[in-house]
Amino acid sequence: MLMAIWSGTWQTAVAIAVIVLVAYILVMWIGALVWTYRDIRARTRDQFSHVIAVMVVLVFNLPGILLYMVLRPKETLAELYDRRLGSEALLQEIQEQETCPTCRRRVEAAFLACPYCRTTLRVACERCGKALLTTWVLCPYCGADRAPAPARAPETSLPANGRDRIVPPPSPAPPARRASTATYTPPAPQPAPADPAADGG
Repeated sequence: MLMAIWSGTWQTAVAIAVIVLVAYILVMWIGALVWTYRDIRARTRDQFSHVIAVMVVLVFNLPGILLYMVLRPKETLAELYDRRLGSEALLQEIQEQETCPTCRRRVEAAFLACPYCRTTLRVACERCGKALLTTWVLCPYCGADRAPAPARAPETSLPANGRDRIVPPPSPAPPARRASTATYTPPAPQPAPADPAADGG
């Protein structure tokens, strides 16, 4: 009688333990599928990748989660968006920084000339002394008109080898000599010599 009761109680406990274990595995399995689906949706918009990730966990269960974590994209879409936004903001900040048009080095907004290559960047206003761009026609700070910059003569640069020299322009030709107004006088005719035969006759 006691053995029968004991054997029945043992079988019942084993059945309850098996049911609890199966239920635990099933809940963990469903939870892993739900977590995998949500995680892959947060990392990519590709529907094919969604299906593959869920199928890996569905077939392999807990080992499938480990395999999925190895193969999943490194960043979520939100992290990727934040990183790109930060990169664009940094790039825009770099582009907004003023640079010298000649040597492309960074210069300050108040610089009148580039300290590296001596390129004129701005000119000082004659009235208020503020730095003005060379293309401005008036001062935006005091409203004074800018005097036009004097035109500079083009500079002739020597060749790089330094051997050739600048050839000066040809000098004008001397004026032609005027013809002499004096008339040419031919020599006077000389008398013919006497004939000796005529003298003898």
